[in-house]
Parts: sequence; structure tokens; C-alpha cells
Amino acid sequence: MKDSDEPMTVQDLLRRTPVANRPTVSRILEGIPIAAFTLAGSYVRADRADGKPPLRIASGWVNGFTNRDEAVVVGGPGLEYWASHERAPLWGVWMPENSARDGSSTSRRRLEQQQCPNCGGLMPLTNVCDFC
Repeated sequence: MKDSDEPMTVQDLLRRTPVANRPTVSRILEGIPIAAFTLAGSYVRADRADGKPPLRIASGWVNGFTNRDEAVVVGGPGLEYWASHERAPLWGVWMPENSARDGSSTSRRRLEQQQCPNCGGLMPLTNVCDFC
């Protein structure tokens, strides 16, 4: 594995990418010119040639699109797109194979509301009852 200081090539990136996600990564890279790739922990930082925020390309997701439209245009149809909380106002996309899904294209990881043990009402996702 390459050090984080060492530049990477597109081929290096694709070798790190699950086979099921390679077409998505290739499509994204065709749509967004990249000046350099650098390994940055669990993802590859892809510095854009146009100076916009870098993409972060992990094995199952890509984050760093300037808006939802850019993500949809370069990511393609049938993927799940999300607003980045960590890098707001940027957007991300789940690729076909990722840790948020169990392998099917429609299954998503979701938190579920729990019932309050005191009053029986549904609690918000913070698990602190609004009624008690």
C-alpha cells in the first residue's frame, strides 16, 4: 500500500476499488478532471484540476461534489446521493457495493425510533423522550 505522501495513478485507485464500483469511479473520473490522487487514510483524495474541493474516494462512496446535480450527472442513475454533513455544502454518493447496504441496490442502513420505556411514545433518534 502506498504512503499518504506518495502520489497515486488512476490505475492505483481502481486497484483499490471493489470490482463492482469500478465503472462508477471511472464514470466520475471521466466527468471531473483530476490533477492528482493521494492516499489519505481510508480514502483517496482526488484533487480537482479546476481548483474546486477535492473528491474523497473510498471503497464504497465518493464525497466532494459541489452540488446534487453534479453528483447525479457524473455518478449516473440508480445511485443514492446524500448531502455531506462533515463537508457541507458538498454532496456524496453511495456506490453499488458499500458498507451502508447489504448488497442489494435498494437496502439502506436506517436508524429506527425506539419506544420510550416510561410512557410508550416513540422517541426521536436521540433516544431522549420528548414527553417525559
